[in-house]
Amino acid sequence: MSALTKAALICGSGSMIILISILINLPFVVQIILLLCGLAVSVYGVFLLVKMVIRPAEKAPIAPADEKVITPIKKKKGPSSTL
Repeated sequence: MSALTKAALICGSGSMIILISILINLPFVVQIILLLCGLAVSVYGVFLLVKMVIRPAEKAPIAPADEKVITPIKKKKGPSSTL
């Protein structure tokens, strides 16, 4: 899983915690705790996204440099015989 996907999932899960804490009828203290936890998770996800924008990871080359490139061998046509 890429870093972008992980950061987006963390941010989205924080938003879902906030949404669930609002929708479910819970005691006020539990609701406030869930809201604060959801806010903290969401802020952490946004922090990861901003960190990726500021310092993007270097992309690995498609083919490693030490890997040899194999070229297909062309077959030579031999003399054709007619019968």
